[in-house]
Amino acid sequence: MLRYFCPNCWSDFAEDLAICPRCGVDIHAFWDSKNIAEKLVLALDHPEPETPIRAAWILGERREAGAAQALAVLVRRTRDVYVATAAVEALGKIGTPEAMGFLRTLSVYPARMVREAAREILRQHEAEPQLHEGQEDQG
Repeated sequence: MLRYFCPNCWSDFAEDLAICPRCGVDIHAFWDSKNIAEKLVLALDHPEPETPIRAAWILGERREAGAAQALAVLVRRTRDVYVATAAVEALGKIGTPEAMGFLRTLSVYPARMVREAAREILRQHEAEPQLHEGQEDQG
Protein backbone atom coordinates (compact mmCIF):
# COMPACT_ATOMS: atom_id res chain seq x y z
CA MET A 1 0.00 0.00 0.00
CA LEU A 2 1.25 3.47 -0.91
CA ARG A 3 1.91 5.80 2.05
CA TYR A 4 2.05 9.59 1.97
CA PHE A 5 4.09 11.68 4.40
CA CYS A 6 3.80 15.22 5.68
CA PRO A 7 7.17 16.94 4.98
CA ASN A 8 6.73 19.06 8.11
CA CYS A 9 6.02 16.46 10.85
CA TRP A 10 6.53 13.20 8.88
CA SER A 11 3.12 11.81 9.82
CA ASP A 12 2.02 9.21 7.34
CA PHE A 13 -1.41 8.61 5.85
CA ALA A 14 -3.02 6.44 3.21
CA GLU A 15 -4.12 9.19 0.83
CA ASP A 16 -2.61 12.31 -0.75
CA LEU A 17 -3.97 15.04 1.52
CA ALA A 18 -3.66 18.81 1.06
CA ILE A 19 -3.58 19.52 4.83
CA CYS A 20 -1.74 17.37 7.35
CA PRO A 21 -4.23 16.02 9.89
CA ARG A 22 -1.56 16.03 12.62
CA CYS A 23 0.23 19.39 12.32
CA GLY A 24 -2.19 21.31 10.07
CA VAL A 25 0.40 22.40 7.51
CA ASP A 26 -0.70 23.01 3.92
CA ILE A 27 1.45 20.23 2.47
CA HIS A 28 1.57 21.42 -1.13
CA ALA A 29 2.28 25.08 -0.24
CA PHE A 30 4.94 24.00 2.26
CA TRP A 31 6.65 21.73 -0.26
CA ASP A 32 6.33 24.19 -3.16
CA SER A 33 8.03 26.92 -1.09
CA LYS A 34 11.28 24.91 -0.81
CA ASN A 35 14.18 24.69 -3.26
CA ILE A 36 15.79 21.33 -4.04
CA ALA A 37 18.51 21.62 -1.39
CA GLU A 38 15.93 22.50 1.28
CA LYS A 39 13.77 19.54 0.25
CA LEU A 40 16.76 17.21 0.46
CA VAL A 41 17.67 18.52 3.92
CA LEU A 42 14.07 17.93 5.02
CA ALA A 43 14.29 14.39 3.63
CA LEU A 44 17.17 13.66 6.02
CA ASP A 45 14.48 13.40 8.73
CA HIS A 46 12.23 11.03 6.79
CA PRO A 47 11.18 8.02 8.91
CA GLU A 48 12.01 5.45 6.22
CA PRO A 49 15.82 4.97 6.33
CA GLU A 50 16.23 4.61 2.57
CA THR A 51 15.09 8.20 2.05
CA PRO A 52 17.72 9.88 4.30
CA ILE A 53 20.39 7.69 2.70
CA ARG A 54 19.35 8.83 -0.80
CA ALA A 55 19.01 12.45 0.30
CA ALA A 56 22.48 12.42 1.89
CA TRP A 57 23.97 10.90 -1.25
CA ILE A 58 22.39 13.55 -3.48
CA LEU A 59 23.48 16.36 -1.15
CA GLY A 60 27.02 15.02 -1.32
CA GLU A 61 26.96 14.68 -5.10
CA ARG A 62 25.68 18.26 -5.37
CA ARG A 63 28.35 19.45 -2.90
CA GLU A 64 25.65 21.32 -0.96
CA ALA A 65 27.77 23.14 1.61
CA GLY A 66 24.62 24.54 3.23
CA ALA A 67 23.59 21.00 4.17
CA ALA A 68 26.75 20.21 6.16
CA GLN A 69 25.27 21.15 9.52
CA ALA A 70 22.10 19.09 8.93
CA LEU A 71 24.24 16.11 7.88
CA ALA A 72 26.38 16.44 11.02
CA VAL A 73 23.24 16.57 13.17
CA LEU A 74 21.97 13.46 11.41
CA VAL A 75 25.20 11.58 12.18
CA ARG A 76 24.91 12.48 15.87
CA ARG A 77 21.18 11.72 16.11
CA THR A 78 20.62 8.53 14.12
CA ARG A 79 21.00 5.03 15.48
CA ASP A 80 21.19 3.60 11.95
CA VAL A 81 24.83 3.05 10.96
CA TYR A 82 23.94 3.03 7.26
CA VAL A 83 22.23 6.42 7.52
CA ALA A 84 25.16 7.79 9.54
CA THR A 85 27.68 6.41 7.04
CA ALA A 86 25.79 7.97 4.12
CA ALA A 87 25.86 11.33 5.93
CA VAL A 88 29.60 10.97 6.64
CA GLU A 89 30.29 10.18 2.98
CA ALA A 90 28.22 13.20 1.92
CA LEU A 91 30.19 15.43 4.28
CA GLY A 92 33.40 14.11 2.75
CA LYS A 93 32.17 15.05 -0.74
CA ILE A 94 31.10 18.48 0.46
CA GLY A 95 34.61 18.87 1.83
CA THR A 96 34.28 22.29 3.47
CA PRO A 97 36.59 23.00 6.42
CA GLU A 98 33.58 22.70 8.73
CA ALA A 99 32.58 19.33 7.24
CA MET A 100 36.12 17.99 7.51
CA GLY A 101 36.41 19.32 11.07
CA PHE A 102 33.26 17.46 12.02
CA LEU A 103 34.61 14.25 10.48
CA ARG A 104 37.69 14.59 12.70
CA THR A 105 35.42 14.43 15.78
CA LEU A 106 34.18 10.97 14.79
CA SER A 107 37.28 9.10 15.96
CA VAL A 108 35.29 8.07 19.04
CA TYR A 109 31.97 7.42 17.29
CA PRO A 110 30.44 4.21 18.69
CA ALA A 111 29.92 2.45 15.34
CA ARG A 112 33.09 1.14 13.75
CA MET A 113 31.67 1.45 10.22
CA VAL A 114 31.10 5.19 10.70
CA ARG A 115 34.53 5.74 12.32
CA GLU A 116 36.27 3.93 9.48
CA ALA A 117 34.36 5.84 6.80
CA ALA A 118 35.36 9.15 8.42
CA ARG A 119 39.00 8.05 8.77
CA GLU A 120 39.18 6.96 5.13
CA ILE A 121 37.71 10.25 3.90
CA LEU A 122 40.16 12.23 6.04
CA ARG A 123 43.07 10.07 4.84
CA GLN A 124 42.12 10.65 1.20
CA HIS A 125 41.54 14.35 1.77
CA GLU A 126 44.93 14.80 3.40
CA ALA A 127 46.65 12.81 0.63
CA GLU A 128 45.23 15.03 -2.12
CA PRO A 129 47.74 17.57 -3.39
CA GLN A 130 46.74 21.00 -2.17
CA LEU A 131 46.69 23.83 -4.69
CA HIS A 132 49.28 26.48 -4.09
CA GLU A 133 48.35 30.12 -3.93
CA GLY A 134 47.97 31.52 -7.44
CA GLN A 135 47.44 28.10 -9.06
CA GLU A 136 44.12 27.27 -10.61
CA ASP A 137 42.49 23.88 -10.65
CA GLN A 138 42.76 22.52 -14.18
CA GLY A 139 40.17 19.76 -13.55
